[in-house]
Amino acid sequence: MKAKMFAAAVLVAATAMTGCRTYPGVIQDKTKPIEQGRYTVVGDEVSATEKMVSILGFPLSDLRGSAGRRMYKKALQQAPGADALVEYTVDMKSLELYWLTINWYTLTGTPVKTDK
Repeated sequence: MKAKMFAAAVLVAATAMTGCRTYPGVIQDKTKPIEQGRYTVVGDEVSATEKMVSILGFPLSDLRGSAGRRMYKKALQQAPGADALVEYTVDMKSLELYWLTINWYTLTGTPVKTDK
């Protein structure tokens, strides 16, 4: 009986410490300084994703540098000739499993070529 109560208590505690959430992280009008009307849209909306895994807050999968920079480069590669994004957002989804956290980031924006 005590073993079943202990197992139930552990299950309740583990369930209370898990969850998932979704929220917008960044909403911006452009990725670099651009004068109004001094750019040309070069394609439809593009998006890129990155995942970050951490245990107790220490990242395991994001050791290659900034996830934001990787997403930005991936998004620009989808639109040849683009050198910036306008009207972009970065959204995050998170799954928390006791000590393990998995975050998915999604960058979405319109690719443009700036007029110099």
